[in-house]
Amino acid sequence: MSGEMLNAALLSFGLIFVGWAVGTLLLKVQGVEEE
Repeated sequence: MSGEMLNAALLSFGLIFVGWAVGTLLLKVQGVEEE
């Protein structure tokens, strides 16, 4: 596996993880505000 392929895989995984984390935090904040 070349370094470029590894970097691309890590970047894609990182973006997905960050998007999931942000979405989860927003849902938690909205849930707290509703209460």
